Amino acid sequence: MKLKTAFKAFHDFLFAPQPVYSVALLRIGMGFLMIFNWMMIYCDLDTLYGPEGIVSLATAQQYGNQLRFSLFDYLPNTSKTVMVLATMNLIAVLAMTVGAWTRTAIFVAFVTMVSFHHRNGFILNSADSVLRVFLFFLMFTHCGDYFSVDYWRKRAKGLVGDIPAEKSPWALRLIQIQFCVIYIATVMFKIKGDRWVDGTAVYIATRLDEFVRFELPLLNNLLFIKLLTWSTLIVEFALGTLVWFKELRYWVLLAGIGLHLGIEYTMSIPVFEWAMIVMMIAMIDSRDIQHWMQLLREKRLRATIPNLIAGK
Repeated sequence: MKLKTAFKAFHDFLFAPQPVYSVALLRIGMGFLMIFNWMMIYCDLDTLYGPEGIVSLATAQQYGNQLRFSLFDYLPNTSKTVMVLATMNLIAVLAMTVGAWTRTAIFVAFVTMVSFHHRNGFILNSADSVLRVFLFFLMFTHCGDYFSVDYWRKRAKGLVGDIPAEKSPWALRLIQIQFCVIYIATVMFKIKGDRWVDGTAVYIATRLDEFVRFELPLLNNLLFIKLLTWSTLIVEFALGTLVWFKELRYWVLLAGIGLHLGIEYTMSIPVFEWAMIVMMIAMIDSRDIQHWMQLLREKRLRATIPNLIAGK
């Protein structure tokens, strides 16, 4: 392969216009995730983030990263501030979900979410990191160009057509790369230890009382445990690598959904499994979504024509 050809392929990968369907659906999925996450913490706002909460603002500032940013550092340390920022976050998330003033809504949602994360970092888990990182990348996509109030408003004014214009996917590519890095890093971290290599890791993980949701009798069978442990590594490795191959992509994503639903059923790890399932939308080819939507339109049209004829 010539250097010029390789450079063109890399350029097209990042910048060649693509349909926006996948990022639009990703925006909606992330919106629902963040609404659910907001509801989880709302009842304990004062306990988790208030001036008399379990972690004081001074403690958060002392033990936080030096580069941390939080609006709590610049506003009065009161319960009213907590409620105002929580309300701002909810409004921004709702606007993001329906696609109203999308980019601004995502920015406000990101800033307020980061502020809460840095106000009390002791209660965070991997799901919070996933939401934070992918929301930042989503800000630079054209996710408001379809399935959104913004699109319908522009369409009513005649500014856009029935089919949204294709846009540069560079921000989507960053999301896809980050998605794969998560799984590759996970596998590399796991195989450093003996438990994943010898096949007993799932047995140990499913016996942590604070995480167990439902017990499965099959998890008492050593052979099944070993198969489950090793298959987890295989699926996670595939999600980080083989998902790029079109012929394998949807089989890999289907296996990934099964993996995360299985973990969600047996273990209580708030939001994380659903977050990773939603992020899989980013790996769906927008042209495939476009094709599926076209097939659906044609099917609806075929169903409508006989009714119109009969009506005449």
